[in-house]
Amino acid sequence: MGLKKAFESLLRMGDPGRPRGEDPVSMVLLLKESHFPKLAQLREAAGRAFGASFSGDRSSRHSVYQRGVIFTLANVGPHTLSFLYQTMPYADNSERAREFEKTLLRVDQRQAWAEHSAYMAIDYVQGDVDIDSKYVVLARLCAQLYDTNCVALYLPRECALVPGDTAARQQMNKIIAYRSVDVT
Repeated sequence: MGLKKAFESLLRMGDPGRPRGEDPVSMVLLLKESHFPKLAQLREAAGRAFGASFSGDRSSRHSVYQRGVIFTLANVGPHTLSFLYQTMPYADNSERAREFEKTLLRVDQRQAWAEHSAYMAIDYVQGDVDIDSKYVVLARLCAQLYDTNCVALYLPRECALVPGDTAARQQMNKIIAYRSVDVT
């Protein structure tokens, strides 16, 4: 079974005709509160996810570091990820957000969307692998970062929202199990 089928099993919503190539490959953790991990916590999570020691040295193949005041990046072998922290709901007060909210069919989806007040987006920004492998890298890290402050996992490119701890973890584990991705 490919990741395409796994994504189809996600709680899908949104405009099915919208071109998927416009959005970055990203996983967004919708949060109850504006509580974000510190660099040391990100390094520890990356270490657990990828079985390597992560430093703060941006020239290292395994590192989590800040560039300037607002950019947090991670080198995961040949893959580069970026982190975005926002202290407001995802797509707050935009027309797209209001339209998206109307497509939420399940009560638990609507509840998670209404309950979140902040988010952490992790984007795959560089690496020469296919889209499925990009999602595997993201899922490995997000599975380590998903905690009690998280109310849902959102995949913007796939227009999918998976609420709750159990369902989100199951989906991330399906993605992780899909294939092995080199992070050396």
